[in-house]
Amino acid sequence: WNGGRSGSLLEAGALELAPKVPEAEKLRFWWSQGGSTQVLAALSQEGGGGLAAAAASRLSTSLSEMRRAAELVSSQPEVHSVVARLALVQTKKQGETQPLLYMACQEPRPGSSLLCNKRVGEDGYCPSCNRIGKAAPRLNIRCRFADHGDSAWLTTFHEAAQRVLGQSAEEAKSMESDAGREALEAAIRRRCFSQPLQLTVRAKLDSYQGEVRPNITCIDARPVQRGAHGRVLLKGIREMLAQAE
Repeated sequence: WNGGRSGSLLEAGALELAPKVPEAEKLRFWWSQGGSTQVLAALSQEGGGGLAAAAASRLSTSLSEMRRAAELVSSQPEVHSVVARLALVQTKKQGETQPLLYMACQEPRPGSSLLCNKRVGEDGYCPSCNRIGKAAPRLNIRCRFADHGDSAWLTTFHEAAQRVLGQSAEEAKSMESDAGREALEAAIRRRCFSQPLQLTVRAKLDSYQGEVRPNITCIDARPVQRGAHGRVLLKGIREMLAQAE
């Protein structure tokens, strides 16, 4: 839609095509009864779909504003659009080297065209499929992003992580295997503060060890459209000047 498509799933997520649920049946009925010919109003003029497009239609927020909003998130997830730069990627935890990627099962699920995508062991064995099959690397990194007034650590999964690092999971795995971990970390450091990024951040409530708390993740990252972002900044300046009069 609008020249671009994007989507992502969490590790435990699933995508079901043609679901047999009442909501889907209503949508199919609407589409067949003329909905396919109706003119739809675009919420955003930028490319990219899904949550990224929804976030792009909102006013950009700062990291501090996003953090405050996330602390008050309700049962409904919230999506924020933030402009920030990559400041750091967590490569060590308590002195131990932190894995930046893992291998995910690429076998189709039984009775489905969808891929399993569950984490596999070092031998390639998938506990979900109960066999050894095809696998592919997936990035899962912890990034600290910074803007003019604050910084925040955000879990950044595969698709967004590839855009943040400027390389695919396959390239990162190959670099780590061929040139060593130090070479991969050096390449990551070169990405820090290199360019502003338009981040799509999702905040939702998750339960961890019986405690309900906000979970904030980066679900999309793209280079800032400088012209559009400049207009947003100019609008903010004009509003501040008008309030000062």
